[in-house]
Formats: sequence, structure tokens, C-alpha cells
Amino acid sequence: MKNENVKSIARNALIVAVIAIMSFVPYVGYIGIPAVGISITTIHLAVLIFAWMFGWKEGLVSGLAFGIFSLIKAATMPNSPIDVYFVNPLISVLPRVLFGFLAGIIFDILRKIRKPHVRLISNIIVCGIMTLFHSILTLSMLYVMAGNKEQLQTFTYFSLILTLVSWNGLLELAASIIITPLLILPLDKAFPDYEALYHGTLKGRKRASIYETITLNSRQELLENLGKFVSINSVFDGSTVDKNNPFGKGVSKALGFIEKLARNDGFTVTNYENKVVEILCGEGKNITILAHADVVPAGTGWNQDPFKMVDHGDRLTGRGVADDKGPLLAAYYAMKAIRDNHLQGDYQIRFIVGGNEESGSAGVEYYFNKLKKVQPDFGFSPDAEYPLIFAEKGIVNFEVKKKLTLKHVYSIDGGEASNSVIEKCVVVLDYDTDFITYLDDGRYDVDYIRDEDKLIVTFKGKAAHGSTPENGFNAGMAAIKCLANYFTNKDLLQLYACYSNLQGYGLDAFGNSDEMGHNSLNVGIIKFDGKEFEMIVNFRYVDTCDIEDIKRNIKEHSKPFTINFLGESKLLHYPKESVLVQTLLKAYQDETGDLKSEPKAIGGGTYAKEANNIVAFGMEFPGWNSNMHSPGEQVRKSDLFKSLSIYAKAIVDLGKELEKRED
Repeated sequence: MKNENVKSIARNALIVAVIAIMSFVPYVGYIGIPAVGISITTIHLAVLIFAWMFGWKEGLVSGLAFGIFSLIKAATMPNSPIDVYFVNPLISVLPRVLFGFLAGIIFDILRKIRKPHVRLISNIIVCGIMTLFHSILTLSMLYVMAGNKEQLQTFTYFSLILTLVSWNGLLELAASIIITPLLILPLDKAFPDYEALYHGTLKGRKRASIYETITLNSRQELLENLGKFVSINSVFDGSTVDKNNPFGKGVSKALGFIEKLARNDGFTVTNYENKVVEILCGEGKNITILAHADVVPAGTGWNQDPFKMVDHGDRLTGRGVADDKGPLLAAYYAMKAIRDNHLQGDYQIRFIVGGNEESGSAGVEYYFNKLKKVQPDFGFSPDAEYPLIFAEKGIVNFEVKKKLTLKHVYSIDGGEASNSVIEKCVVVLDYDTDFITYLDDGRYDVDYIRDEDKLIVTFKGKAAHGSTPENGFNAGMAAIKCLANYFTNKDLLQLYACYSNLQGYGLDAFGNSDEMGHNSLNVGIIKFDGKEFEMIVNFRYVDTCDIEDIKRNIKEHSKPFTINFLGESKLLHYPKESVLVQTLLKAYQDETGDLKSEPKAIGGGTYAKEANNIVAFGMEFPGWNSNMHSPGEQVRKSDLFKSLSIYAKAIVDLGKELEKRED
């Protein structure tokens, strides 16, 4: 609110300065050409423009300035006998104040007209009417207050009013209906946040918002840096984990990229042990943005190098363009635009980039729990869908293990992350022509090759995000089913019966909710080394479930396999009517015009669960499939650019809510 007050004071000072210049500089506000009998006033045009642009308050200020300076000029610089009467404030000040005030009120009412053509024509008509009103009121006050003076004794009221149809009156009227709109058109483009024409010009083009305007110059730099960012393979790499690289060297390199970018842009930056990077702008209560630099493994099925961003004209492809490197940079450049254009108020913008969202949340957990950093006052994570996510399912990852003897099978290897559907599973077993015949009947999508006395079979599936396993096809579970049926192995048969149903029915772990949907189960990793069988399962539950009961059911139904629960991400739910949800929703609606899309509940788990007062906000638009966690991950460039303005408005609007609390 303090920032808004400063802007208002500066705006009104500018208005007074303009009116002063027009009042006292010769041939600017008063144009007189005695030789042809012309003497017209143009200051009323400035009053109309300020009232049109800013509303009734600025109309009142400009009208008051017009009146006061008229009085001062009449007292100190009279240039006609009649000017002496303008020393009376009822003649010089009152009509001008009413003129500016009423014009502003009418323009504010007309601001509700949605169609720019209709609004423009309406405002032009108002300019003419208010000019006549100003002239009639001024002359009326002159006649009433000074009509008995000898200079005016020869005039009747009606003869005085007839001066309106003289050259002077007609010229002032014409100027108001021609010059005022001609000046408003460029001002509307220069200051779009004041909505002089409201979402359009004479051509009907949708008016760019102030947030689109301030982020326009960031687009090319965003694309260039996104290409560099995607080229960094930031998949968790256990083989390069050490003290300096807690999530592997690739993740450290990605965090270093963001750290360097923010430092070069002049932000205050701290890299906490290559676990999380903190970027700060300003002080006070904070708006926190939580994003991540790591990505899921590339997998197979790409028709390009997944770690090279490809520009297809209207869209970009590459691992991370949608999750989460593209959204991260969109939010970052939104923050930078706010700072560079002095739109940040009395609050802090804090940007936190984690290093292992896809394989846990150890970085952000370290930041808040180990370093004891202050929790967000408001914020969002640009790591899901629009318009926003008000609820996220709870997540439990667990390990399924058993020492196992699988006759003729040497190894099984499928999956790379618990939260992705297994796209490929490789089984090595004894060469067996009958097994090949079994495979060739078309039950399974496989490739196989002979390696001396062994057969290497690759089961093929379709990758998908672990929160929506129904959108993929699990190659690992196909391999389990094939081996279980062919070898009639009771352990594998039981395993398939328990874990093949994607909603948890096989484990008596089903749950359903009106707002959040149903539980989901994804087998993300399967390993067998000839001695021990192991699976990693990603299970997601809704708000109607008792997770402790479900855990007991999972253990009981999985016997004789043992269950080891690896970690749990709590369920998240924010009321739709909360200030956080409504503020972000309105920012999305204002920048897109989409009033139909509703806040969502999802199965995906985001950083929103790791901090207070955070929800996931974008960046996938309704109706678009980004192929997140799948081959061909993509983002539309128009969506990326639109998110710049959405995130910028969201940050500013959340900041205003914080300033309201301070006031």
C-alpha cells in the first residue's frame, strides 16, 4: 500500500505541474490571436485527459489546479477587463473543480463498458458535453456574481451564453472531441495498466496488460537461457554423489547455472551446499517461489537428443522444458521484470531452487528444517497446471522385497524413478525356443536377441507421470505377468495380483474423494539380480483415507514379500475461498481471460507440500499435454510467454495482500 501511495503522490504532482505549465507559459494553455478575434483555452483538454486516464480523483486534482491557477493568473497577470472577476473563486475555481470531478466520475462509469469501440465513442461524446458544461457553468457564475458590474451591464444572460457559439466556443468544443481522443490512444499504449480504452484500441486488438508489457523484453533471453539450462543433464546421479555434490554433479551444475544467472542480474544469491539456491529481492514479509532444477531420467523413445532443446516454431521440446526448467525461468524473469520496473512494494520476493524434487525433497527440507529458514507468507510453485492446484494427494513410497529363486531367469531390470511409469524392462533368461514362441503370439510388445545360451528380452511400455499411471503402460508389470504365467511362479503371480490394479484394489488400498478423485498406485522400479527381488512403489491417496490403515493392508496383502516404507509426503488441501487461492486464480483469469477453468486437485506431489502457504500454480495450460516425464516433453512458446505476465501479476497481487496485512 505504501508503494501505491507513493505512485499516487507522484502522479498528482505531475498533473499539477502540467496544469501549471499550461496556465503560465504563453500560448500553451491560453491561445489568443487578437488579429482574427480568437482567444481560446486549452487547459480543459488536460483535465479531460487526466480524468479519462485515471478517474475521478485525478479529475478532481486537475480541475482544482486549473481553477487555482486561473485565479492566480487573473490576480497577477490580467489581460482583459473581464479577468478581474476571475479573482472570485466561485467564478474561477468552483466551475473547474466540478468540471474535473464530474468528468472523472462519468469516465469511471464508462470504464465498465467492455467493448473498446463503444467506450471510445461514449467518452468522446462526454468530452464534448463536459466542455459545454464547463463553459456554461463558468459564464453562469460570471453573470450571477458579476452581472451588476458596469462591464457586464450591457449583457443579458442569454447574450452571454450565446458567446458559446462564437469562434472561441466552437474551437474549444472541437478541440475536446478531436484532440483529446487522439492523445488518449498513444497514452493507452504507453500506460496500459490504467485501461484508458479497456482491452483494445480502435482496431479492436486485445490490449496488452502492464505485465505483458514489462516482460516483453525478457522473452528472447528466457529462450536462450532455457536452451542452456536444458542442455545440463540434471538427473539425480548416485555414481557422482559426494560431499560437494549431494545429488550428483549434473544437479550441482544446474544449480550453479541458476546461481550465476541470478548473481549477474544483481540479486542476492546463496548456494547452500549444492542442495538449494536462494535468490532474494527486497526485505520484509516474503512472497516465496519454489521451483526445481533437477529432471527425471530421459528414458527412451525420443526422436531428438533429450538434453538439447529443439525449437519447432510454436513449441519447444527437451527434457525439462515443462518440468521444471521452463516454468522456473518464466517465474524468475517475472520476478526480474517486477524489480526492474519498480513494481515491488514493501515485501521480499524469495526464489528457492531445489536440487532433488524428482527424487525426494531433501534440498527444500534441508532449507526449512535444518537451516530453519522462515516459512513463506504467501507463494507458489510453478510446477503443475493452471489455473492452480488447491489440493494434492498424499504420497507414500515403499519398497517390496523378497529373496527369490526364479528358475531360468538371471535378472530383471526396469524403471529409473518411482514416480514414472516403467517404459522399458529388460529380462535376461535361459535361451528357450518355447518361450520365444510364447512371446511371438502377440501378447506382449517385446524385442529379443540371443546372446549365446541366453535370451535378452526387452518389454516395451509407455512412460507417464507416476500420479497418472493410467496414461501409460507399465513394461515392468508386463514382464512380471509374462514370467509369472509362463513359469507358473506363485510369488510372481501373487505380486501381479496385488500390484497390477492402478487404484490399489489388489492391496485393499482403494479410496475415493469427491474433490480429489481416487487413490493411485505406480510400480516405478523393478530389480532382480538372481537372488533378491525388489520393487519401488509410488502410492498416492486422497483425503478420505486413513493412511495408517492402508499401510497395514499393504503389508498384510503383500506377504510373504516384506514392505519397507521409504518416505511420505503429506496430503495438501487449501480451501478454494482462501486469499491465496483466490488471488492466484484472479491473476490467471485477468491475464488469460479464462473464467471457466476451475482450481484442480491432482495426484502429483509438488514443493507446495514442503512449505506453508504455497500452492502449485501452472505452468501447463488447460487442454495441453506437455508429455511431462515422457519422451517428447514439450511446451508451447506462447504458454511460456503468457506465464511471464501471469507470474508477474501473481507476485504483485500477493504482495498487495501482504501490504494490506501490514496496514
